[in-house]
Amino acid sequence: MPEFSVVIPIYNKAEFLQQTIQSVLHQKFTDFEVIAVNDGSTDQSLKILREFADVRIKIIDQENHGLSKARNIGIAAASGNHIALLDADDRWKNDHLETLKQLGQLFPEVGVLGTGYVEQYANGNLVAPQINLQNTATPQLITDFFMANLKQPLVGQSSIAFKKGVIEECGGFDPKINYAEDVDFYIRIFLKHQMAYDPKVTCHHTMQAENQITRSKKSERSIPDFQKYLDENPNNSSLRQYINLKRYFLAIFYKVESRPDLFRAMRKKIDEGLLTSKQRQLLKAPRHVVLALRFVKDLLLKKGKRFTSF
Repeated sequence: MPEFSVVIPIYNKAEFLQQTIQSVLHQKFTDFEVIAVNDGSTDQSLKILREFADVRIKIIDQENHGLSKARNIGIAAASGNHIALLDADDRWKNDHLETLKQLGQLFPEVGVLGTGYVEQYANGNLVAPQINLQNTATPQLITDFFMANLKQPLVGQSSIAFKKGVIEECGGFDPKINYAEDVDFYIRIFLKHQMAYDPKVTCHHTMQAENQITRSKKSERSIPDFQKYLDENPNNSSLRQYINLKRYFLAIFYKVESRPDLFRAMRKKIDEGLLTSKQRQLLKAPRHVVLALRFVKDLLLKKGKRFTSF
């Protein structure tokens, strides 16, 4: 039984896949298996996978079922003590699994492990996320995941690992959701579990990649039933703030995508008292102003500078 099962869902990621797989095979910590789930790719992804001769790589080739089901199938096939997720266009530094292993030794009672990440843009620039954490130097226990994620995400899907029993207890990814399925998954996990976290950057998360498993507009996707979690946990103020922030981002997306009906419906669910002044202004701003600000934000990100509404 390996220490880590690396689950990689793949849909048309031939451009990135070779470097992604190589970033796993070059890990200093070598007690792992790779579960590569080819989710009906129509490019050369499957061919690239089959060119790797490493016996630790197990390929599951299936018709397209979507990201959540592909992850679930990979998790079900995994035999490791921990499930380490990796998107097929991201890559790890060679100490990623070693860092996770050391975290697990520091916090043996914890079922979730995470590390720092940076966003990598097409021009090669690396931009650090703006996270809601004071200690960004040493490994630590995150006792309130929702509060720690009230800015940008503390971890990315490719910088987190779970004891397999944690996923079995809380359930995998909901295949009925095809936007923010990771948020739904995290809510279920972190209502019950804490996370050991090392701020060390061990993962590069690719931004603006083509051929995502789901590429439709956000207004056309199925989102989590956030209200269900609020109703089940009425006294969890951190969860309420976390979900409020996710609803705010959805409202802005609906405004950008010219869906005033969805924008109005989502805005009614937002507690504006929990937002920053910038966020409240953006909710009220005309669509053309929001588009202009997003354009400026993208230009700054390409130069390695971050502009946010936090």
